[in-house]
Amino acid sequence: MDHFVSLLNKFAHHAMKQNEMVIAAVVVAVIFMLILPMPTELVDSLIAVNICISTLLIVLVTYMPGPLAFSTFPGMLLITTLFRLALSISTTRLILLEQDAGDIVETFGNFVAGGNLAVGMVIFLIITVAQFLVIAKGSERVAEVAARFTLDAMPGKQMSIDSDLRAGLIDAREARQMRMDLSKESSLFGALDGAMKFVKGDAIAGLVIVAVNLIGGLCVGVLQYGMSAGDAMQLYSILTIGDGLIAQIPALLISLTAGIIITRVSSGGGESGDNNIGVEMATQLLDQPRAWLIASVCMVGFALVPGMPTLTFLVIALVTGGIGGYRIFTTNYLALQAAQSLEGDQNNDIDGKQDLRRFTPSRAYLIQFHRVWEGDHLSLTLIESIRKCRNHIVHSFGITLPSLDIEYTDNIAEDEIVFSIYEVPRLRATLSRARGAIMKSKLATMSDDFRLGERSREEEHLVWMTAEQCQNMGLTESDVWRSTSMIVSRLEHIFFMTGAEFIGLQETRAIMSFIEQDQPELGQELQRTIPLAQFAAILRKLASERMSLRSIRQISETLIEYSQYEKDIDVLSDYVRVALKAQLSFQHAPKGVMKARLFSPRLEEVLRDSVRHSNNSSFFVLAPDVANAMRTQFKLLYPMHASNDAVLLVAQDLRRMVRTLIEEHFHHVPVLSFSEITPATQLDVIEYIDIEINTDTEVA
Repeated sequence: MDHFVSLLNKFAHHAMKQNEMVIAAVVVAVIFMLILPMPTELVDSLIAVNICISTLLIVLVTYMPGPLAFSTFPGMLLITTLFRLALSISTTRLILLEQDAGDIVETFGNFVAGGNLAVGMVIFLIITVAQFLVIAKGSERVAEVAARFTLDAMPGKQMSIDSDLRAGLIDAREARQMRMDLSKESSLFGALDGAMKFVKGDAIAGLVIVAVNLIGGLCVGVLQYGMSAGDAMQLYSILTIGDGLIAQIPALLISLTAGIIITRVSSGGGESGDNNIGVEMATQLLDQPRAWLIASVCMVGFALVPGMPTLTFLVIALVTGGIGGYRIFTTNYLALQAAQSLEGDQNNDIDGKQDLRRFTPSRAYLIQFHRVWEGDHLSLTLIESIRKCRNHIVHSFGITLPSLDIEYTDNIAEDEIVFSIYEVPRLRATLSRARGAIMKSKLATMSDDFRLGERSREEEHLVWMTAEQCQNMGLTESDVWRSTSMIVSRLEHIFFMTGAEFIGLQETRAIMSFIEQDQPELGQELQRTIPLAQFAAILRKLASERMSLRSIRQISETLIEYSQYEKDIDVLSDYVRVALKAQLSFQHAPKGVMKARLFSPRLEEVLRDSVRHSNNSSFFVLAPDVANAMRTQFKLLYPMHASNDAVLLVAQDLRRMVRTLIEEHFHHVPVLSFSEITPATQLDVIEYIDIEINTDTEVA
């Protein structure tokens, strides 16, 4: 005996290593079942195995994250269908030859149908019709549509994978895996389209087999065994009903399994993880607690209808209402806990009363006021003005700036406002209700009552005076800056100066998606010719010079045209600027006349002589006195907070280098080349820029 058990263990161990041999052996065994008669005990065992397999499959599929997790199901469906067919033939053979198909068949016939032919036939027909007309037909249609749509979507998905690979969002290994999954998905839905014909045919075969068993059993019992028609009908009907039920119930479970796989819609974004259909169903059902409350009210309404089982409906109403109420309570409670946890983390990050565990990213745009301004009309009006300024830039220039976070704190002075980018202060300014700012150069005399601007707020050139002091000094309203107006003006400059920082891969991907949706051919060609990172760099380059990105079609077509033979970002940006000359001309000359300042021929010659070239760029190398003289001249011509309509007009080959030279201190100065102006635009040259140059130190 021990030797026999040892042999069985060795065989099982070997079979586990040779799975394909086991499957082949099962298929061969099923074929022999179609031919050879089998004992009743073996048939009982195989029927139990059939029920177990169908139950296992439907439970298994509820735990799978997606269709690809069970890509062998079409083959499994074919094998189980063949297995059920072999079982039906074996039981039919036993019913007609021995009037005994085993305990399971007899139990199904007597227990499930109550030994009543009519009841058994009705139950059998209900199961068969439900399987054939509802599940099989619906699954067949879904499989057909899914196969067609999956095949149609393959080129677009392939292009999306290629685009993500070029943009660096995925590596080659991930791209290879995604292509394999895409191919496997297409093959799976194509196979399921055909496999659902098995399910449909299996339901029809069940009806035929039951009819054959009834008619054949009646004929055999009466003609061969000399039974009366009533006795033959009683015997063979019970066995036939049992046989039909033990075939159709597993078939129904298999059909349901196929339907679940085909209609599966994964919300997890992938084929792995814990997002099985059971979890998703429970999550989505519980996501709308108000629906549970409404259902509870409806159940109460049914309970009040005369003749209805009041207690039953009230219990159901209590359960559904309890679930809805509990979900609303837990949702609100968790939100409150999260808010308190975040607030606690922010408040206790210094005092050491608790250990911080939450990751808190820095805020992109943060405006801080002292607590005395909380709820004050002046601060609220200022916030509204800042938002209008921000929204104007977003709408007019297509630059998606971050939202504003407002904070009131005791850590700054009462008359101070601080604007931070990623929580690094970029602007400190005075916020005053009673005082206005006057340029120090406009005052003939100074008084101790005047408050000088602070260097830390970059206001050392300003003097803060009350309205009465301004009136005594003979100053008009045009000479005085309100603190709120100056803050908005300075913030507008910072928005323009730093807005390009917020054009990253995510924002560029959103722009690319818009192009693909609005103009598919243009979007596909743009993805093919220019990587996402390079496209983002060009958009940042344009935005840094206050160019609107809303003409995205012209920008895209220009890049497609020139990126085939030019890869330098600066050169491509210049091509785009020339292509958008109409936009630039209208932006700086809305009435058709452009005020401009030009470099004098001598200064332009000095600049050309100071050009140096590196591998990837060109730049100026100016003598210190030349650079200082130019900076002084620009401070006079282009003061930061004054209204300047005049552009700086230079030659095309110098434009980019001039912009690089002045952008740190004079970011607000538009630098254009002659090729970026339309012929219809009239030039009004208001002056030539020149400086005193020491010929011995023109170039460092």
